[in-house]
Amino acid sequence: MESEKTTPEAFAPRKSAEHGNAGVDFQAGEIINVSGHKQELDRLFSSFSIISTAITTGNVWIALAGTISVALYNGGPTGIIYEFIVVSFFYWFIAASVAELASAIPSSGGVYHWATLTGGRYGKFLGYLAGWWNFFAWIFATAVTLQITGAIIITMAQLNAPNYEYQRWQVFIVFVFCAWLFAAVVLFLNRAIPRLEQLGSFLIIGGFLITIIVAAVMRHTQGRPYATSHGVWNSFTNLTGYSSSGFAFVLGMLNGAFAVGVPDLTSHLAEEMQK
Repeated sequence: MESEKTTPEAFAPRKSAEHGNAGVDFQAGEIINVSGHKQELDRLFSSFSIISTAITTGNVWIALAGTISVALYNGGPTGIIYEFIVVSFFYWFIAASVAELASAIPSSGGVYHWATLTGGRYGKFLGYLAGWWNFFAWIFATAVTLQITGAIIITMAQLNAPNYEYQRWQVFIVFVFCAWLFAAVVLFLNRAIPRLEQLGSFLIIGGFLITIIVAAVMRHTQGRPYATSHGVWNSFTNLTGYSSSGFAFVLGMLNGAFAVGVPDLTSHLAEEMQK
């Protein structure tokens, strides 16, 4: 009996039908996930919830609309369209690579985990750099998204109340309020998040269709002319102050990259995905 307990097989995680690919360390009573460590997070997300999260959190509307006033200087409407097309083309390759890594190495760590495992002899160093870069990326992205949210809310109030006087500090107040509100949802309503994501995806898709219909119909009903084909596709205007239109175009690509720059977001929920 003593020899059986000391063999490596005695301590190896065993398969559990209840947890699919996960194993169970019967001595510690812990679920071991596919990454080989203790399962710390509740698996609350279904396939539908994950897809909904990709739509809500990866939604380009809020990022693109929130910075479009800056992007207009880098080519105008024509520049925004072409810059977004070029950025999307290159991001398809990034998304395909992320999908391959996420399917082969599912981990909530995401990019730093992949860099560590695929970096060979430099894996730990690359994982360290990737982890810190990813950390700062999420910190700054969260701050920018909250700022955009605050600006949109204040702008909505301004549009619906002609006598309302805009103040910059009011955006900061909304910023702080939204930060605490979203943090409270994560802390105290964690189990409701998958449902909230599903509801959000429905509202976003519905809002997209409504916006397209309204934008297409309103000018006709009001008897106002539509934008010309030349104005949409051939009127690149460089208002950046730089003499090179090519540089202005590349600079404007940052707006498109910011809008579609989170293709890895659902990979961070790999350990919260139901089997």
